[in-house]
Amino acid sequence: MKIAAFGEIMMRLTPPEYLMLEQTKELRLDFTGTGVNILSNLAHFGCRTSLITNLPDNRLGQAAKASMRQLGIQDQWVGVAGDHIGSYFAEMGFGPRPTQVTYQNRRNSSFGVSNASSYDFDTFLEEFDLVHICGISLSLTEATRDAAFTLAKKAHEKGKKVCFDFNFRPSLNEDHDISFMKEQYEKILPYCDLVFGSQRDLTDLLEMPVNESLDSSKQFEELVHRFMDKYQIESFAGTIRRSEADKHYLVGFLFDAETYVQAEPREVVNLDRIGAGDGYAAGILLGYSDEWSLMETVEFATANGVLAHTIQGDVPLTTIEQVRHMMEQPTVDIIR
Repeated sequence: MKIAAFGEIMMRLTPPEYLMLEQTKELRLDFTGTGVNILSNLAHFGCRTSLITNLPDNRLGQAAKASMRQLGIQDQWVGVAGDHIGSYFAEMGFGPRPTQVTYQNRRNSSFGVSNASSYDFDTFLEEFDLVHICGISLSLTEATRDAAFTLAKKAHEKGKKVCFDFNFRPSLNEDHDISFMKEQYEKILPYCDLVFGSQRDLTDLLEMPVNESLDSSKQFEELVHRFMDKYQIESFAGTIRRSEADKHYLVGFLFDAETYVQAEPREVVNLDRIGAGDGYAAGILLGYSDEWSLMETVEFATANGVLAHTIQGDVPLTTIEQVRHMMEQPTVDIIR
């Protein structure tokens, strides 16, 4: 299966050694974004991947494209628009101090000023079987919303699979209330086949009620299947984070129209959490692409998400062999 994504390429700036911005004059520069993270991981898994987006026609844009190529993502659908690249600072947390992410210039970036007319979606879609659309595109600007809606509709009409990630960011929606954002998500969901999200996305954003007449163990399953039936969703996936004492665990879940499966909880050791959810999504898409069983898919995706927490930077650089090794030989801590 040939997999593509639509989304923003961003520049991540990270102080070294867990330092805060006031403590350093040095920054590590990486190019990232939901699409970049997922596609690069899939490329490491052996899939053919491509990103459709826009970058500025300057040295930053050229460096971002070079980074994509190094990660194994084809760049022929990266166009030119605007003068800026969206960026963020990531001050890495330690112990009780959480990681602090500070965005800048998102809405005026090359991606943020590009609407549907900026892309040749019809020709683009002829090359691919599945396209991933990041929900952040619904939060940035009217232009990115227009492009996301148009791409989803065209892909649906052409019989292509559409994967959509809620990825709702309150910090990007200060100018819009929940009712406005609910309308945007309800507009795109009928065109989607695979959706990544959480119970909170369904209850707080889409305002779907939980059926409290059911046993608590069945409420989530009933809620998700009701959501899937309403929008004719083929698969719904996500993760649940749990804590016991001083340990943290990741539990992946995956639904199809009839079945609900959960992976066994896996302990998380956190070096860099940013982008770890994209590692989980890449695992789900690999299993979907290769027609694995639901349980095999969710177990692999959960293991990949856990490994992504141990890699510095947003981009999960795992291979299938590394994930399988962790799943089959979890106590081996050196490979010679």
